[in-house]
Amino acid sequence: MDECEKNKPLEQYCGTGGKNESVDGGRIGVVGSAPVPSSRARATARQVAALILLLAVSLMLPLVNLGEPELGSPHEARVVMTGHNMAESGDWLVPYFNGALRLQKPALPYWTIAVLAKTFGPLDEWLFRLPSALMGIGGVILTLLIARIVFDWKTGLVAALIQSLTIKYVIESRLARVDIYLTFWVLVSLFLLSVIFFGKRRRDWLWLFLWAAIAMGFLAKWIAVFIFVMPPMLYGLLAYPERRARLKWHLLGVFIFSLLALSWVALLVNRLGWETVQTGWAGEISENVTSAYHRANHGIFYYLGQLFVLSFPWSALVPVALTVPFWPQSKPERRKLLWLALTVFLAIAALSLVSKKKADYLLPALPFMTILAAKAWEILTDEISAYQGEKGKIRRGALGISQAAIFVLAGVAVLAYCFFDDEMQRYAAITVSGLSLGIGGIVAGYFIYKGKGWPALVSLFFGTAIFGHVLFGIFLPSETRISSADFGRSIAEVVGESPLVYFNGQDDTLIYHLDRTIPRENEVEQLRSFVEKHPDTFVLSRGKHLDAAREVTEHIVLHHPNFRDVSIPLPGKDDIAFDIYLLHHGDSVGPVSEYASFSPEPPDWLNVKNLWLAFGFMAQGMFFSRFLLQWIVSEKKKKSVIPVGFWWLSLAGGIMLFSYAVHRMDPVFIVGQGTGVFIYLRNLYFIYAKRPSQGLPRPEESGPIQ
Repeated sequence: MDECEKNKPLEQYCGTGGKNESVDGGRIGVVGSAPVPSSRARATARQVAALILLLAVSLMLPLVNLGEPELGSPHEARVVMTGHNMAESGDWLVPYFNGALRLQKPALPYWTIAVLAKTFGPLDEWLFRLPSALMGIGGVILTLLIARIVFDWKTGLVAALIQSLTIKYVIESRLARVDIYLTFWVLVSLFLLSVIFFGKRRRDWLWLFLWAAIAMGFLAKWIAVFIFVMPPMLYGLLAYPERRARLKWHLLGVFIFSLLALSWVALLVNRLGWETVQTGWAGEISENVTSAYHRANHGIFYYLGQLFVLSFPWSALVPVALTVPFWPQSKPERRKLLWLALTVFLAIAALSLVSKKKADYLLPALPFMTILAAKAWEILTDEISAYQGEKGKIRRGALGISQAAIFVLAGVAVLAYCFFDDEMQRYAAITVSGLSLGIGGIVAGYFIYKGKGWPALVSLFFGTAIFGHVLFGIFLPSETRISSADFGRSIAEVVGESPLVYFNGQDDTLIYHLDRTIPRENEVEQLRSFVEKHPDTFVLSRGKHLDAAREVTEHIVLHHPNFRDVSIPLPGKDDIAFDIYLLHHGDSVGPVSEYASFSPEPPDWLNVKNLWLAFGFMAQGMFFSRFLLQWIVSEKKKKSVIPVGFWWLSLAGGIMLFSYAVHRMDPVFIVGQGTGVFIYLRNLYFIYAKRPSQGLPRPEESGPIQ
């Protein structure tokens, strides 16, 4: 084995014959015994430096104005108040929320909040969200390290940047919810597995730490940790038998898992009794796993569509991330890529069988998707980047064009929000956010056209980083329409120390903002019995139960017409909003106070019909641009030429027009465009089916247009 094979970092300086060579723009020259960095090496160093700088900026996103907005998530309220109750009562074993036993989730998130409450006293948003932010940042670093161990530093940096600039991941890192706890400990487990299977040498003792990390994941969200950890563990044991540890290490690891995770369960059963614990778990299983209600709302293929939402704004990378292990170019590293992909595939399959489905549940699989996407982009850079041939031809990748287009469209969508908000600071933030995404996409598209894949990716990263910092640093802090917080303060001013009961419903955020237990009564007779025992009672009731509530207490004190309207008044959120009333059983305390609620009113011309009309014109413009491109290229070459871009524009325009035709239910239009899409795909297949080997020019597609 020569020195090049022994030392991979020297490969870029090594050539045949044992002499050092430099590669510069495709020309190879002998430079003597001392290695001289090539232009490609310098370019790689610049790329890595840019990625490191951007990663440092993006890692700050979970920490920027962490205390904003005020708590508005019921899931967050449950974690915070349960931990707060533990700290106040001194009972660190049994979790309670709103006076009731809470066994739906394990104790690790509650213990974390309880420690903060004991250490720092009263909690506010930035403090109880700080562990989530730190775990979010740690998760990005762990993703970088996993990709570095499995592949290389550059893949790790790209994967870490994609993950740190995925909006859903950043949002979860800024909330005190359970899913980020699970994601972090899943990543710790996968990091240890990557060292075990792909490290430089075998380390059997790491299995002990692995089982300890699995135990922490179990304490974060029960058996969900096994959905994400067991597939890569079992595949690694099968694919890399030389890394299998001796049985004693596995047995000792299972013992550590039992000691850390199951000991709390045993103490819980000892305190409450098996029947109580079993009843709590059975209710959770019935609600989330076998509920017919949830199964009716979300179909078996729910998560396939949610992958694109979960990975926004990197949605174009989802198909390539899921298929990259099966590409011919991936064959040398296929086993590693399958190790990554198996986690995603089996997690989707397992969670699809569960009745209750939420995009948040797939969050622990997102890091592996980002590594696959980073590897796919690295492979496809050859499709996007310029390569030297006889005429210096350029290959342009559809992946890059699609990803840039998503950024441009997202930027336009963000700017459209200006129609719903006229407050100057938010208006300015919206404008900057939309422009950062749009310009990032346009600049990336320019670099792709020029055949420069990595600068295109850096442009997208830069645009997303600006968008994220403006969104979380300026827009959300200036957003004051947090209905649960403001309405909670209004209730506190009216109610004071008087009894308060919720009739036929509950909103957990009010329990946090009022800092008190709010009992629930679901029947009129139960409510009547409660107010008879507490004559000065105030009653909370949703609008649909108002008539029943007024059979017991008549006086309406406060009305919120659009409660749970979320902090950002986005159109289409009416399905989660409802009106809520505060009633008083005693004497009238004054006139009804109507809570000011924001109702977005779009301009008259902004409606579904006009939006589809605009989409149709865009589709027609895309379709027409193929002829414009063909004409420009033909004029330059002084002959009739059909460039490859002609077929890509035909495909994009054809799909858009086909969608518009389906919306219009025009059978003539549907048949015409549907047939055209098949023809465009077939032509692209002929062009790309037999690509020339890298370094050789691709044959020119030319000829008259028929």
